[in-house]
Amino acid sequence: MSDLIPAHLDHRRVWGDFDYCYPVISRRSRGLSLGVNLNPDKACNFDCVYCEVDRLTPARRRDVDLDQLEQELGMLLDLSASGEIFEFPPFDSARPDQRRLNDIAFSGDGEPTTAGEFAEVVARVAALKQARGLDAVKLVLITDASRLQAPEVVSGLVTLMENHGEIWAKLDAGTEAHYREICRSQIPFQRILDNLLATARRWPIVIQTLFLSWQGQGPDDRELAAYGERLEDLQRQGGRIKALQLYTIARPTPEPEARPLRRLQMDAIAASVRAQFPELPVEVYYGPEEWA
Repeated sequence: MSDLIPAHLDHRRVWGDFDYCYPVISRRSRGLSLGVNLNPDKACNFDCVYCEVDRLTPARRRDVDLDQLEQELGMLLDLSASGEIFEFPPFDSARPDQRRLNDIAFSGDGEPTTAGEFAEVVARVAALKQARGLDAVKLVLITDASRLQAPEVVSGLVTLMENHGEIWAKLDAGTEAHYREICRSQIPFQRILDNLLATARRWPIVIQTLFLSWQGQGPDDRELAAYGERLEDLQRQGGRIKALQLYTIARPTPEPEARPLRRLQMDAIAASVRAQFPELPVEVYYGPEEWA
């Protein structure tokens, strides 16, 4: 998608006085996505330079109340089913083709798989979806891939994938150095690669990669070549990639030196990736040109 609407530029993880669930119009979902935030404490094991989360403002709460979360999600499903949600700004900017519920996404102010309640929340959300006959609505995990092999996480993934699930896993780098610079995590890069492989051997996964200009520079040829090698390694060892999502920054971040790449830059990266992986669906999502 190349045309951003106001709702694409406003992904605040808040809705009224809710603590856990929030709606967004997602570029990558091409419609309404209902977010489930399992990290209201804003804790994350990554510190990505492009992260939009305001970690300076104190968190409203630090616990996960499962009953309240389920109630909030039910109310958002009601608003979606009636269409009322599209009467509220910025959702009133959604085009007709975007006024559809695409998914319920586990994504919030941190890495959702770090929450001890992850597997139980997935089970509750899946049951709620089934009770409402929403078989076509996806369950999406948006993850940094740091804990995909943890047994309690795998339990949740099994439920997710049995209920029209998709795993959108982050791979933002080809080299350890770039990973350290952009994701700023203490988790070894090799662990991310190992987790991606183990998961993709069991289920096809979506690889999501954010390319950006950081401190005035986009990814160089060496980094892009290494990125392609990581994808090749994944496939050669039996990992299945369902699609690649290549995107750039769409909204302001706390780091002023994190900027979106321009459309031509994203197109050049996508063309290179498509040439290397002609069998893979490659989706490209642009940022606001006036801000790049």
